[in-house]
Amino acid sequence: MMGYTGIYCENLARTDDAASARRNLYKKRKTDLVNDLVDPICVISNANEILSKRLGKFLDKETRAYFEMIARAATKTKTLVEELRNDSLVQ
Repeated sequence: MMGYTGIYCENLARTDDAASARRNLYKKRKTDLVNDLVDPICVISNANEILSKRLGKFLDKETRAYFEMIARAATKTKTLVEELRNDSLVQ
């Protein structure tokens, strides 16, 4: 190539630190995401439990099934978030 002189840039060289930094950034994002998910899941779960207990004697079978479905979904989501949390702590 005409007029091109290569320039060596020591700071731009790929090193093992780049992979480590990328892994740490991913781990931090994952940890932040997990922490951000905990509060809304707890709010949904707690609200469902409170409403179910307060309204329990007035609920028909179908409505009671909806409350149970929400409780199962909240439990499953809590389990998944806990698995993500444990995974992000291990890596």
